[in-house]
Amino acid sequence: MKLAPLFCLFASTNAFTAYSSKPHYYYTELNLFGGKKEGGAAKGPGMMDQLAMLKKAQEIASKKAAIDKELAAAEHSGSSADGKVNVVVKYIAPLPMQQPGYEPVSAKIDESWLADASTEDVNAALKEAVMEGLKKATVATAEKMQILTAELASVMGEMQGGAGGGAPASPI
Repeated sequence: MKLAPLFCLFASTNAFTAYSSKPHYYYTELNLFGGKKEGGAAKGPGMMDQLAMLKKAQEIASKKAAIDKELAAAEHSGSSADGKVNVVVKYIAPLPMQQPGYEPVSAKIDESWLADASTEDVNAALKEAVMEGLKKATVATAEKMQILTAELASVMGEMQGGAGGGAPASPI
């Protein structure tokens, strides 16, 4: 008597499950070495192309790290008040996917000028010197990063099947 409810429970669960006696096969097509060869066009880059692109990306990343190190070592100075106020600005290397930073690291003010200048004059002169230093640092960073931009354009051109060297194709 006690087995009947248990038997009914198992019998009822089998009634709702789909069962097929045929084995299931799943097919995948990886095209690891360049895609379809016989009669059809290649579907995309193969494994060897992807390895070459990965190597190129690593080269570009190491070049960026070297440029970041070089820029961080450089000092960009700005001056104002006829050279009486000088400020040194340095490049701060960014974290991945972040914008670079710039930081004033030192300021030198002529003491004789400082004794005679008003607070507003000192503030204005410091602001002008910092802005000049930031402008020089930004220009130097842009010039160095143009090397990477050209390299990236070349890689993007190769990925799209072109000879490279041009700008990446527009997504529109």
